Amino acid sequence: MGKNKRNNKHQQQQQQQKSSQPNEATSTTSTEKDKDTVAPATGKPSVDEHRLKANKIALEILEAVQRQPANPNEEWQQYVQLQQLLEQMIVYEKPLQREEFPTGEDNCSTQTRMDKLASFNAWAVAGGVKSSSVEIATFDGYQLGLRATRDLNAGEQVLSVPRQLIFSEEHLSEAQVFSYYPSLTNFHLAFALVIEKVRGAASNWKPYIDILPPRYNTVLYFTVEQMQLMRGTSAIAAALRQCRGIARQYASMYKCAYIQPDDSIMTAMSVLFTQYGLCYDLYRPTAAQFINA
Repeated sequence: MGKNKRNNKHQQQQQQQKSSQPNEATSTTSTEKDKDTVAPATGKPSVDEHRLKANKIALEILEAVQRQPANPNEEWQQYVQLQQLLEQMIVYEKPLQREEFPTGEDNCSTQTRMDKLASFNAWAVAGGVKSSSVEIATFDGYQLGLRATRDLNAGEQVLSVPRQLIFSEEHLSEAQVFSYYPSLTNFHLAFALVIEKVRGAASNWKPYIDILPPRYNTVLYFTVEQMQLMRGTSAIAAALRQCRGIARQYASMYKCAYIQPDDSIMTAMSVLFTQYGLCYDLYRPTAAQFINA
């Protein structure tokens, strides 16, 4: 009888071990699955973190430009503050720019632009441009420009560009949306150029955009130290106003695109901005191109 009890006890232990094995396997599988679903820590800020920081900077810019400087010293301090904020904006928008619209190769040098000149000339001729006595050439210290290929007479027409190849408001596909800003003609052109750039090969203006300089020698690209040299001159007030105006314009567009449209009318503009990946690093060169237009 004692032997039977020992056998029964041994059988019960075996059954308990068998019944526990599936649970252990299930537990192991679940643990391994959990490990697979956890993203490894990289130590780098996420895209969402960059966007939140950029949102904060845009609001700080809008707050700063709302203050009207009472004297030249306050105007200068406001400029310095805006420059610091815009530099931070560029840093935080860089990964967002790559995430939302990889722009590919930048036309970063005069030689690169010259390499694309054949395509531009073919595009211009196909569009009806007539220029039998001038050509595009490089000039030391001035990058690209027009050079006469023969002696010219006074009053002679040397270049003819048809209206369809003039980058103007009447040819903007988003003209209806831009009508919400009726007084900002330069803004229309600048942002439309951003749109055409990020469209890439799909844009009819690509050969033209490919030979544009990546930056301009205007106050929008001056460092604080360079602007400091202008203090005390008659040009400084106008220069600071231009920088403040572009900063306010960009921050307003950014708020519309990524934070909160002011009203339902702005919804279409917000969609347009986000669709074409608005960022300051793309907007600044186009704004600089049309700043004195």
